[in-house]
Amino acid sequence: MNKLITAFCIFAVLSCSLAEETLREKRQAEKLHVTLLYESLCPDSRKFMHQLGPVHEELKDYIDIELVPFGKSSSEQNGAIFHCQHGPAECEGNRLQSCVISSSNDQAAQVKFVVCQMFASNYANADKCASQANIRTDVEYCMKTPTGTKLQLDAELITNQYRPSFVPTIVYNRVFNQQLQDQSLRNFRATVCYLLRQQIPLPATVCQ
Repeated sequence: MNKLITAFCIFAVLSCSLAEETLREKRQAEKLHVTLLYESLCPDSRKFMHQLGPVHEELKDYIDIELVPFGKSSSEQNGAIFHCQHGPAECEGNRLQSCVISSSNDQAAQVKFVVCQMFASNYANADKCASQANIRTDVEYCMKTPTGTKLQLDAELITNQYRPSFVPTIVYNRVFNQQLQDQSLRNFRATVCYLLRQQIPLPATVCQ
């Protein structure tokens, strides 16, 4: 009898765990996936951060955001050399952002760091921005090792899927749409809200 009770309890626990996992996956699938392709020294990317920060803060429960700092860069010799639109300093900035972003799975923290760093006057503020976003990372190690190189090569692969003609490029649910891109640059919040309404039933208080 005791073995039967124990087996039932184990089954109940496993069933609850599976149910919770299924619910988490369902909630994740319902979120609007947003891929942001940007560059660390791009004026237009920096301008877009004025929209990204507040919109993500407001709608983070409904957005699954992927931050990709690469833009119109390119690599040679499997990452031995990177060329960036705004020069070597941008390559360094892209690499730095990849390093910090990869150190946390908390998207709110990632966005907070990126917005902070994009407005910083120099890269010396990386630690300060990471601290403000509550991200702990060894940026220097990542920057100087193959870890940083791999992160930038991964960013290049994602970026090349869309081949952006303009930076930043905003992609929804992994499909680029020029009209949505143009609308996003003008009013990111309105575009996100429009797409969310098409995708899921929103509470009455959201996107008002």
